[in-house]
Amino acid sequence: MASRRQIREAAVQLLYAHESSPTDQSRPDLWNLINDRTGLTFDKARVKLLAHLMQGRPAIAKKLCNMLTNCQAAIHAADPLGKLARQFAGLSTEEERHAETSKNILSLTKADLGGWRGDLVKFLLKSADLKKKRAELLPAIGGFPPQQSSDLKKIFARLDDYDNRAHMVQLPEHFPEQRDLDHLHRLLKEMKALELEVESRVNAVEEKKQELDQLINDASTNFDVSRLSKVDLAVLRLATWEIKFLPDLDSAISINEAVDLARSFSGNESADFVNGLLDTIAKG
Repeated sequence: MASRRQIREAAVQLLYAHESSPTDQSRPDLWNLINDRTGLTFDKARVKLLAHLMQGRPAIAKKLCNMLTNCQAAIHAADPLGKLARQFAGLSTEEERHAETSKNILSLTKADLGGWRGDLVKFLLKSADLKKKRAELLPAIGGFPPQQSSDLKKIFARLDDYDNRAHMVQLPEHFPEQRDLDHLHRLLKEMKALELEVESRVNAVEEKKQELDQLINDASTNFDVSRLSKVDLAVLRLATWEIKFLPDLDSAISINEAVDLARSFSGNESADFVNGLLDTIAKG
């Protein structure tokens, strides 16, 4: 469950985004940017699960490489011009590299050197690409000697299984009954709950924006509120809404949390200003 701090921080970011780009409030990546911290936790969980589900893949990739070496005569007989040989050689190289990545991907997140989330996306996309390439080469295997054909098909099937697992990790919401994905399902549920809570709060604040801005203006002494940064204004609007429209919430809590957010986003000077202004509003 999201903490009050997470909810309020995300709400401030969403209010800021709406104020900064009032005509561009429905970009599909907007919430992903705001919810990046939770998204980071989710991606780390995906990597940890992938590392578990990919165990044994390097051995199967090595087996494929050895098997294709033994099938050179059959490959050449199927295509004397060599195109098929190049396709199988390319597949073998890619499979070994991909298997090596599956061994290293968890260590990349532990080192936290940056860029590992991009590597995760590339890994998942590569799994889908390799599965497609194997499917395209599968008909050619049917013309190989029976034992070689059977052995290669089994290896392809094993690799398909690994890539099916990667697909589940990529889109866990499409596999609600898969128990291996329970932790990812829980994180997704929490992320969605946070999104709904934040959007509900932001909508409530924006419905009262005119009234809130008047309260903020009235509480300001010798200061033009239009000079406020958009992020400070977002902090003030949210906290003022809580003070005036959430009677069950102690105003001191709203003020303290708003001061912390202002300090986090803008620094000590903004925090002091927010503190004084909200105190005036709470006493009004």
